[in-house]
Order: sequence, then structure tokens, then C-alpha cells
Amino acid sequence: MKDTSHFWILTYTGRRTAPSDTVYRKPTHTILYLHQKSHHHPANKHSVLSSPVHRTTALCDQESLAPELTLLNQVFQQNGYSHQQIQRAMKTATRSIKAEDKPISTRYLPYTQTTYGRISRNLAKHNIKSVAIPPRKISSYMTPTKDAPGLRTPGIYKIPCECGKVYIGEGGRSLQLRIKEHGRHIRLAQPDKSAVGEHSFNQDHIIRLQETKLLSTKTRQHGSSHKRNHRIRDAS
Repeated sequence: MKDTSHFWILTYTGRRTAPSDTVYRKPTHTILYLHQKSHHHPANKHSVLSSPVHRTTALCDQESLAPELTLLNQVFQQNGYSHQQIQRAMKTATRSIKAEDKPISTRYLPYTQTTYGRISRNLAKHNIKSVAIPPRKISSYMTPTKDAPGLRTPGIYKIPCECGKVYIGEGGRSLQLRIKEHGRHIRLAQPDKSAVGEHSFNQDHIIRLQETKLLSTKTRQHGSSHKRNHRIRDAS
């Protein structure tokens, strides 16, 4: 059994008396968890502590349990958690929910410290459960640099024609899909579907779809704020 997110593997060590259950960490394991100062709901941080503790108590035998819990205590301290937070995670949580205490509804709210706390308390008065949504990571706002995005991303693009004019378009989806749509409109002679198809149909020109270039990338969140500029114009 293994948890690939934390590189935990259950191993069995053969001995003369009986097999022993302990935890093995790969050499690449960084012992880094969600830091206590990160902008996440306290429940998310508590689960970061309680999950490995529960996994340890469930898998380890009595001989390896104490050293493993001691190691987890040190690791949690290195990630900024206080003694009280660690001890709370070490304790086995037992909770029973009565039928009449079940919430009548659930609301998912973005977590913003004091604001989320006030809203969740007001909702709790009406027996409505609130769930915190973690904020987006900085990496989600940036274009991946491992591979060039090419035409796999939304954005503003241009398609040249053999006559020298270019089509400037803007897509909120993958540009590869949009180019395929342009090609289908040209192939099926559908000038009413796009300006590219209309230009090809009326002027009998060859549109160089294979030379499509991405001018600017954009995210879906900002797609509606850009004014669309779908037209054929002279290249400049």
C-alpha cells in the first residue's frame, strides 16, 4: 500500500517471531507539508496533520508507532505548527451527528480569513453548512513554461490569406478547436459561420490556416472583458 502524494509505503520486515509493520519514505521525500502560515482554512491545515497521524496509527505496529509519531511531531513543528495544533491532531477524533443536527443546505465560499468566519457563523445560525474553498495558487495565473502553449490556449490570433490580408480573431477556448471550425466552414462553404469562411467563399482565396499565429494569451476569466475584433484586414 502506498500514498504517492506523501511517498508513504507500507513494508513488511521479516523476523523470527512475527512480521513488523512500519513506514518507509523514499529518499526524494522532502518532509514538506502545507505550512501553518499559508492562506488556507484551519480545517485544511488540521487535515494535513491528522491524515498522516491516522495513517501511522492504522498501519504501524506497537514497536514502530512511537518513533514514527515522534518524527511526525518534529516534521509538523518544522512546518510552523504549534504544540497545541499538533496535540489536537494526535488525538483520535470521535464525533457523532444526530439526524436533527444535519444541515439543511451547504454553501461553498472562497476562504478569506475573518470574512469567511463571519459569513459561516451567520449561516450556521440557520443550520446551513459552509465549506471553505482554498484560494488559487500563483502558478494557476501563469502560463506553463515547460512546454510552449502554442495554439492549445485561448487568446488572440491571426490567420493569413494568400492575398496578403489577415484575420484577427479572439477565442475563449483552445485555438486548435477554433481553427478546426474555420477549416470546416471553408470546406463546407459556410460563409455565414465565420469571417474566414466568408472571405474564402466570396473571394475564392486560399486561407493559410497552417500559418496561424498566437498574438496574445488570455485566461477564461478575462475573456468577456475583451472586445471581439473578428474581421479580415490588411496585414501591417
